[in-house]
Amino acid sequence: MKIREIIVKNFRCLKDVAIPLTDTTVLIGENNSGKTASLEALRIALPRALGRANPFNEYDYFMMNEKDSPQTSEGIVIELWFREDNPDEWPETVVQDLNEIIQTDPNTDLDSIGLRLSSKYDEDIKEINIKWEFLALNGEPLAGKGAAIQNIRKFLPYVRCFYLSSLRDSINEFSPRSQFWGPILRDLKISEEQRLALSAELAKINETLLKEDERLEQVISTLDKVQEILELGAGQKTSIQALPLRPWDLMSRSEVVMKARGSEIDIPLARHGQGMQSLAVLFLFQAYIEVLLKPTFLSETEAILALEEPESHLHPQATRALAASLEKIRSQKIIATHSPYFIQEIPFKQIRMFRRSGPISKVLYIKQSFSTNIPETPGLLAFCGKNPAKFYYDKGSSTLSVRGKIEEEEYREILKAYQDRRENHKDIKEIKDSSQLYLSDDELCDLETFAKRIRGEVLFARAWLLCEGPSDYLLIRYFADLLGTPLDQAGITLIDFQNNGSPGAFVGLAQVFEIPWLMICDNDDEGQKFISQVKKRGLIQAEIDGLVHALPGEGTDLEMFLVQNGFRSEYLEIFGDKNVKLTKNEGDAGLDEEMVSVLRRNKTAFVIALIEKLRMKNSDKSRVPQFFEETINKIVAKVA
Repeated sequence: MKIREIIVKNFRCLKDVAIPLTDTTVLIGENNSGKTASLEALRIALPRALGRANPFNEYDYFMMNEKDSPQTSEGIVIELWFREDNPDEWPETVVQDLNEIIQTDPNTDLDSIGLRLSSKYDEDIKEINIKWEFLALNGEPLAGKGAAIQNIRKFLPYVRCFYLSSLRDSINEFSPRSQFWGPILRDLKISEEQRLALSAELAKINETLLKEDERLEQVISTLDKVQEILELGAGQKTSIQALPLRPWDLMSRSEVVMKARGSEIDIPLARHGQGMQSLAVLFLFQAYIEVLLKPTFLSETEAILALEEPESHLHPQATRALAASLEKIRSQKIIATHSPYFIQEIPFKQIRMFRRSGPISKVLYIKQSFSTNIPETPGLLAFCGKNPAKFYYDKGSSTLSVRGKIEEEEYREILKAYQDRRENHKDIKEIKDSSQLYLSDDELCDLETFAKRIRGEVLFARAWLLCEGPSDYLLIRYFADLLGTPLDQAGITLIDFQNNGSPGAFVGLAQVFEIPWLMICDNDDEGQKFISQVKKRGLIQAEIDGLVHALPGEGTDLEMFLVQNGFRSEYLEIFGDKNVKLTKNEGDAGLDEEMVSVLRRNKTAFVIALIEKLRMKNSDKSRVPQFFEETINKIVAKVA
């Protein structure tokens, strides 16, 4: 039983967000954008047991102004939706036990459980009212037997939420009182006969140790005077236990030891580095899940791990390896991270990006389907019937869903079904526009394959500047430095899309995650193909004109542009340095064309040489061509 959606309203900066969840979901975003708040909301909504106290702090309620308070708040709402992925997926024992709260979708035959926790000030009783409710498919609270409070107590043992914050302390987590290590130690299975034998053996070892040094007898004799003063009674005798004499007591004092690389010495975990300690805590959770979860609770109990910053104190290679290892943990995982190395190993479909605007955050993600509520018409049903793989209409909820991008011809055909209902045209236009964000499996495959080298970084950028290849990449970074606006300092990632997929796929990704972007390309036939790919992302010509900057001059590529815009003399010097012979001399017709022909044979090497030459001359921003200066300033202004 896994959570497939969490809806949070008025909790900290989460005014109203819906977060779809997969088996592994990764949360990213800037600090204070709501990642931890979403994990905390999940933890609060899935307690170990119900209590009467308000689980929310006064600062958990969404507030914007000085006069706002929990009493004036609209109230916190946290909804968790548990859904089957396939019909009859949940065990029959679970279905029977939770029959009063399970709701079955008549169209898909999938079972769901909706749980809502709300907290709002009640004017009648003058205090915060906490309410737990199970929900129908339409989001309304269940009545009758479904509203009974014992349903909560029956439900909670089936889902156990374990929260690991970014501050993982191995000393606490490996103590007898920890949530994982303690139960493992206490669950030590030994027979009574074995326990007595071990106790006798421990007592014998203890006695042997004490007899090795006669001074200990004198210490014990002196300590006996304590009993004389307190009159503890005859027959009592002080002793020293060098070892705990009970197996449980012995295990409670155990510690994890590990050998360091190249050493034969067992070193206590607490003496290893923070990275090793953090990893040990994560894998302690895995051991707990595999060994004790189901024996401790129910055989059908599912674990949910809410984890912050798994990359803490780890080097890049270890961080990437950890991403693959976490996937093997048999539980649902919701992970918050700031690491581009961790993100590098995560499929795009599993990423949820938190973006904050003022006091409110929103959650962005790649959508595979889009929907809108519109009334049923015969024309719409006929249209969906002709395209069942792409379009689906749910009569029960009056919802039209589409998996993919609505093409112009399809849009027109849907409009025809509502010729006499112009009030629905706005909704149809909105689903058509939102569907333009759809990224096909092929596009995602390209991004997964080609963008892996830089993917982690790009998702943490504040803006993207797209360029064709490595020559453009190196030159633009150098020009930005000359202008006094280093791109990294501005939070801008420069993406050479030819080596990492298509520009259209990156633009689609930028649209999904609402990342500001600009693109620079050549003005030749190849550059026009790139512009055409971007147009297919649903952009109108005015948007193309503002976002895509082709080099000035029809047919111009980067090499021709540089030769004709102030760098001819540097290139001639470079040719001399490299002993490149030209048939044309300065002033001869066709010199530029011959130079460009040479430059195109090894584009990147000549750009590197040009940058080195300009650095040797202590060049300043006056050497930056106007085209590049305007483009760089424009992308920097987008994040200012």
